[in-house]
Amino acid sequence: MKRLTLAVALSLALAACSGGGGTPGGAKADAPPLVMHAVDSGTFQENFNPFHLEGVNFGTTGMIYETLQYFNKLKPGEIKPWLALSHEWSNEGKTLTFTLRQGVKWTDGQPFTADDVAFTFDTMAKHPELNKGALEVTGTEVLAPDKVRLDFKSTSYAKLFNISGNTGIVPKHLFEKENPVTFTNPKPVGTGPYTLTKFSAQLYEMAKNPNYWQPGKPVVPVIRFPAYTANAVQTALQQGELDWAGAFVPDIDKIYVQGKPEINKYYFPPEGVVSLLPNLTHPILSKPEVRQAISLAVDRDKIVKIAERGYTKVAHPTSIPMPGGDGFLPPEYKDAAYAVDVAKAKDLLKDIDPAKLSFTLLVPSPFTDWVNAAQLIREDLAKVGIKVETRGVAFQDWVSKVGKGTFDLSIRATPAGASPYFQMRSLLFGELAKPVGTSATGNYQRWKDAETDKLINDYAATEDLAAQQRATQGLGKIMVEKLPVLPLFYSPSWAQFRTNKYVGWPSEQDPYAMPSPYTSPDAAVVLLNLRPAAK
Repeated sequence: MKRLTLAVALSLALAACSGGGGTPGGAKADAPPLVMHAVDSGTFQENFNPFHLEGVNFGTTGMIYETLQYFNKLKPGEIKPWLALSHEWSNEGKTLTFTLRQGVKWTDGQPFTADDVAFTFDTMAKHPELNKGALEVTGTEVLAPDKVRLDFKSTSYAKLFNISGNTGIVPKHLFEKENPVTFTNPKPVGTGPYTLTKFSAQLYEMAKNPNYWQPGKPVVPVIRFPAYTANAVQTALQQGELDWAGAFVPDIDKIYVQGKPEINKYYFPPEGVVSLLPNLTHPILSKPEVRQAISLAVDRDKIVKIAERGYTKVAHPTSIPMPGGDGFLPPEYKDAAYAVDVAKAKDLLKDIDPAKLSFTLLVPSPFTDWVNAAQLIREDLAKVGIKVETRGVAFQDWVSKVGKGTFDLSIRATPAGASPYFQMRSLLFGELAKPVGTSATGNYQRWKDAETDKLINDYAATEDLAAQQRATQGLGKIMVEKLPVLPLFYSPSWAQFRTNKYVGWPSEQDPYAMPSPYTSPDAAVVLLNLRPAAK
């Protein structure tokens, strides 16, 4: 990805984050609340700390705590200024300087300054368990109230998304008084378009920040987050109780659209890849021949057709998103595709003690499509002598177990990024592979390989697109030949929304943000682009 330095003049033109929203305007007095569902959860925990990996409520990053820049993953290379107006690399990609937007205030009235940005990154450096992107921050320096410098151990061009597009900035004057590792932040103070106004285990509510830095925005005055389980979400969609949801709905045209295509809409662009994760600390699953046998036994076409109802496509064996990722595919595997081969799978397992070919496949029980996919995988693996027990658990329990590496097999999605590299880095980077028992933010299967890490670092060390493509091609070759994870299908950005209250939602014609309500900070960008429906 070429280095981009965003001019101040451009930032002023884009400050309202154009796209999808039409003519901006303030919230009308009678503007209705918007009810949304982001994750399947029977109850909520009172946690709004953007540093946390588990238990933090949706909307914390984006709606309350904002990022320095916004990256549109549906338009790779499109970066918009947010809390930062511009950025500039120096020192061969080891130093990054941001010029910040002036006049922004925290919701308690205190000014947002470079001190807050420096404190945020210093906190991640001081507490590695909070460093979601494995950023190698070695120091920060406040150059002026609106200018801050970040220093990194190694060349970090390719980590710009993790640095400025995926890190919520917190207020120093409040967080410096707390232990960020244990602080649950029940009364969050942010710079974002919304403030927390109500909280209970069954419902929390956010209201428009009246002093938000984007004039006249947001238009939606109140957002409500009720606690729903998967089955309840479908019922709520059918009955018109939900305005925006991110759920798998089987036979969506019959269950949801229900003859109201002018109101009940959906949009499912690809947002990454869903993979079968083998825990590589397991003595049997660490064997390449076992992973290859599993891959050969699984019928991905059947999973897409039955479990995913044909809403998506089988992933390329490299996991690189297609179409669009052609330049990042290794030439020798450009036309690679999966094929079921039970005989070859059995042959690969002939020297393995059958008693040791027994695993538990962990899935989040609210994700009914993944539950069905797990059952199909269990049936396929039984045909080659592998016994699998499928186990559905609560969403937060699944997040915890997969994050800490306490599983045999699991299914998990890896989000897309500004280029295929970001997805590959999340899947494979050795520095993300934490010891079992310690929460990870990627590489949940614990893949450690010197060649892989070199390719990831080679990509990050250059701004040359051709060199970056070669590094990604090398990663794709490792995916095909060494099977560190087993890609299944492309992950849809599930989004159902109703247009009777608000319009301006993302669409195939106007893909200004990921449409799913669970994607941060994209969901906040969507809310900022909504406008009242015509009466």
